Amino acid sequence: MSPAERLVDTAQIVSEFGTSKPRISEWSNDPASGFPAVAHTEGRKRFWRHDEVAAFFAKRAPKKRTLPAAVLEADQDELLTKREVAKLLGYTRTSTIDAYFRDRPGYFPEPDEDADGPMWRRGTIVAWVSSRPGKGRRSSAPATALPPVPVDGDPDELLGTAEVASLFGYGSVASFSSALYQGRIPELPEPDALEKKEEGSRGRARKKWRRATVVAAARQRGVLPPVDQDENEDLVGAADAARILGYSNADSFISALGHGLLPDLKQPDGFEYRRGSAGRPRQQRWRRSRLEELAARRSSTP
Repeated sequence: MSPAERLVDTAQIVSEFGTSKPRISEWSNDPASGFPAVAHTEGRKRFWRHDEVAAFFAKRAPKKRTLPAAVLEADQDELLTKREVAKLLGYTRTSTIDAYFRDRPGYFPEPDEDADGPMWRRGTIVAWVSSRPGKGRRSSAPATALPPVPVDGDPDELLGTAEVASLFGYGSVASFSSALYQGRIPELPEPDALEKKEEGSRGRARKKWRRATVVAAARQRGVLPPVDQDENEDLVGAADAARILGYSNADSFISALGHGLLPDLKQPDGFEYRRGSAGRPRQQRWRRSRLEELAARRSSTP
């Protein structure tokens, strides 16, 4: 059978062209839709010519996104703020870019610089627009991993935003910068230093923090354990605490804790942050040894 004679049924169309059975039925029953006529039937099963179906979807494919000639001819190394990037892309609000980072990691390019907020080179945005996946066929490369940063390094070493984001558990510089400039990391003080950029470069000086400043802030936030706590010490959450103390589930344990029935555990030993979380710590953690000691005392009490 030649390619022009190839027939496809509904399931094959759904698989190859990424649509749905109801949509195919809707198009097939609407003469104005442009969907090809049925070429063959076997009982209630319908078949269409593959080349005609492919032509139909080719016409429906989104047009290639283009940018004005002025944008393409401008300095591709010029750094743009998030607001300028949004304007270049035709977005009315910068929240669209924030949503990309929040909901679709790796879809939007990481900032090229982090001066007084994330900044992108014009060429980075132009390249993204030219290769951006179309509607219904979204794919994204994984975001560049942040570098591992030792806690016990030189306390006076100045760390940039990538290193600070890593110590605070963020997944990218962009998500860290967004949280920082929205005031959602109150534990982190103003930078200890501002590193001047090369002469002629656009953007303000890069922010730098001393390792000691960052580590202290991360400990205060609960991302890193307190100084007197072994990083390898086993901290457990409400579910494990409930099991150790004989509660039926985490909710009953939390309820007992909230009603003051477990005064020895009122102060947790730490908190757990979800990676990149911008809010205050919510997940309390207790040392397993502390819970086991309390369980032993409770079992020996008549």
